[in-house]
Amino acid sequence: MIAIKTHRPLLQTGHCVISDYDWRWIEHMLQEAAQQAGTKLPCSAEIAQGIYLYLEHECPLRTMPLEYLFERMRRLLHEIGLPLVAAHLHKQTPPVDIRLDTLAGEAPLPLFFYTALRQRMDSLRNMGLTTYHFSGKKRCSLTLGHRRRSCPAQQRALEELDAFLTAQG
Repeated sequence: MIAIKTHRPLLQTGHCVISDYDWRWIEHMLQEAAQQAGTKLPCSAEIAQGIYLYLEHECPLRTMPLEYLFERMRRLLHEIGLPLVAAHLHKQTPPVDIRLDTLAGEAPLPLFFYTALRQRMDSLRNMGLTTYHFSGKKRCSLTLGHRRRSCPAQQRALEELDAFLTAQG
């Protein structure tokens, strides 16, 4: 196993400390803010990479409150002439990966699976983590449909799963 030490600060929100984030998350937030402001932001990747490089190489903090990071990002956007984007930049956590296939392996019946998934999402929300990335959807639908290959039953299980995730928002 190879471990690569990063020098960027840990992000703290509530009782959680987040270490897994990258410049794409920052770019996504900038794009969302620009879209809400009704403007285009063609240089969002460069701004995000600049922020990330600052965090990686120049930031003296080991742990940074998430609110502080967003306040600094808003200040930067004001300084480079993007006050509308700064006004629409809202705090959000980096996406937390929820492995649906692992959860389905632990609770292979749909009733228990959906209950466990709802409980996991509720506990993450209570900790202040509000953005999710779901991985392993196809394998999860195979497990829930008790199938080894794709078939109509598996497709229905996948559609049910997508509908549930959309409803959970």
